[in-house]
Amino acid sequence: MLSFNPGTRLVVNSSWKNPSQEWHVGCKLVYELFTDTLTSRLKKERKKKWDEENQEAISEALKQLNEFEKKHAKRDDATLKKAHEDLQNRLDYLRKQAEGYDDRGPVIDIVAWHDGDVWRVAVDTQALEGNNNCGKLADFVPLTNYRLERKFGIFSKLDACSFAANVYDDGNLVSIVTDCSPHATHVAGIAAAFHPDEPLLNGVAPGAQLISCKIGDTRLGSMETGTGLVRALIAAVEHKCDLINMSYGEPTILPDYGRFIDLANEVVDKHRIIFISSAGNNGPALNTVGAPGGTSTTIIGVGADVSPAMAAGAHCVVQPPAKGMEYTWSSRGPTADGDLGVSISAPGGAVAPVPTWTLQSRMLMNGTSMASPSACGGVALLVSAMKAEGIPLSPYAVRKAIENTAASISDAPEEKLTTGHGLLQVDRAFEYAQQAKKLPLVSYRISINQVGKSIPTLRGIYLRGSNACHQTSEWTVQLDPKFHEGASNLEQLVPFEECLQLHSSDSSVVQIPEYILVTHNGRSFKLVSLPL
Repeated sequence: MLSFNPGTRLVVNSSWKNPSQEWHVGCKLVYELFTDTLTSRLKKERKKKWDEENQEAISEALKQLNEFEKKHAKRDDATLKKAHEDLQNRLDYLRKQAEGYDDRGPVIDIVAWHDGDVWRVAVDTQALEGNNNCGKLADFVPLTNYRLERKFGIFSKLDACSFAANVYDDGNLVSIVTDCSPHATHVAGIAAAFHPDEPLLNGVAPGAQLISCKIGDTRLGSMETGTGLVRALIAAVEHKCDLINMSYGEPTILPDYGRFIDLANEVVDKHRIIFISSAGNNGPALNTVGAPGGTSTTIIGVGADVSPAMAAGAHCVVQPPAKGMEYTWSSRGPTADGDLGVSISAPGGAVAPVPTWTLQSRMLMNGTSMASPSACGGVALLVSAMKAEGIPLSPYAVRKAIENTAASISDAPEEKLTTGHGLLQVDRAFEYAQQAKKLPLVSYRISINQVGKSIPTLRGIYLRGSNACHQTSEWTVQLDPKFHEGASNLEQLVPFEECLQLHSSDSSVVQIPEYILVTHNGRSFKLVSLPL
């Protein structure tokens, strides 16, 4: 038996192994672990139950007072007066406490110990259950760090909220991990949900293995933190992930810049992890792509497409579009420094799994947050096929394959700012990868300066103002091949040589050389923009 604070008794299960007999005990206000939505529901349900119990107590107190007054019509005796006063005060207090009701949430007790092999965690949730026969510490099935056994617990039937545990600092710190919102579960389900008995409910890549890295902070309304982002990238590298999906983002003043971008570049360029992210939901205006998905060179930004069938079936549109199109809110490029912004598009809506605390198994959501895991699942299929065929795997090769084979969504050239290269086509991308398997694993990085100006250095030419479009301008385009870190000098860098054909979609507006020979050290050429 453990004593944590006055009035608290925690009885451990006698079958739990603990060679040292040292127990680390702590507590937590459970509402601090829940989302606002779940907390609001629990408060409403607990208030209803409390009101019922309080009303019963009021009725009982009133009954006792009435019986006392009936039995003692005359209360001249001091003892009777005091007894009557106590009964009246009890009734008044019960009525008054309803006015000052404040549910700050139950406290759960947490115990950690080392069983000789790993750290274990057990949770006592009797205060949450509201039933002394439920939620006892001794009845809890102990957890360990989630990555070791992939087991989780549920606080109570009332909240239906699952959680995982991780132990740090020799048992002195226990991390209870819960959801910030249904968003992540929905995203994960789109990419890799696996229902062997109901395959229609499967995600895009049901054979994929997931590593959940929580970057959102419940205390900040699920806003991501820099620390969370860095930890997630470290975890992806440590576990040798093939792909990262990041359905997060917000506007930025400086595209392709910052500490996180530097680390994302390292993840892609050095560790060869394919990084896919949502482009944003702030369209259809220009320059609305979000960071990092739509503004970063090494991250594949995904826009949200809706098909006629999805519009009719999922969104109940009476007159669905005749053909597929981008959702009107899907963010649009270019970036402030002239990059395209959106790389490819994928279905931007889905009925997919959500956490049990929502009290439903699936939910319809839409957004580029949904398009990104749809694309990531498709790329996971491509990666699996490339591995099976022994095709060299590289983020550079995969990106070329999916961008060069994407299906055009619109014939209008300007729509490329919204759709990117088009709708992801996994089968065609695999055929491309097969044909290109002997090509160098290289990505071209472009930097552009206006002739006569050293700054700013851009990734594209974006002439937005009317004055800029009505005069001739000349630009220097630097084209640098980028190899993965660790590429062999003699076997890969020295022999590299490609003759590229340059294409202008309208030579009356943009004039460029017809060909350029590029080696490992890069090459520059001049581009002339003519007035419209």
